[in-house]
Amino acid sequence: MIDKNIKIISLHEKPQLANEVIDYANKNWPPISKYFTEVVQQVLDTDESLPKCFILLKNQRIIGLYTLVNQDLVERKDLSPWIAMIFIDEKERAQGLCKEILLHGRRIAGDLGFDKVYLSTNHIGLYEKYGFKEIALDMFVWGRPAKIYEHSSIS
Repeated sequence: MIDKNIKIISLHEKPQLANEVIDYANKNWPPISKYFTEVVQQVLDTDESLPKCFILLKNQRIIGLYTLVNQDLVERKDLSPWIAMIFIDEKERAQGLCKEILLHGRRIAGDLGFDKVYLSTNHIGLYEKYGFKEIALDMFVWGRPAKIYEHSSIS
């Protein structure tokens, strides 16, 4: 069970946090800042079901984020939706937050009518422990290898 002071909220619930969450991503994970900023703008500009941006708050302070998007930054374009851009503050790791993010993303995907959810990574051994199964090898759009994982959604 995660700390009761930690919440996962949708940027749709608190659009006033958009600039703060963009600044957080830029500071903590510069390589994704351009793409993340684009996703946040899409979230704010559309009424479509995807993309979505979720923020982890601990005592009202941002400690992490993730997105649920139609397409991730891999060459493969036939799968959707993707749990993407998962980030948790280093000092907040090893507390079960990744598991909670993945469960949350699977629930949201299920609520939206998807049977499966995907993620891409170059991490080995992390997502398998949460039931994700490797289904393919691919390339990130910037040329690095990526593993693609899938899991059933939760409805």
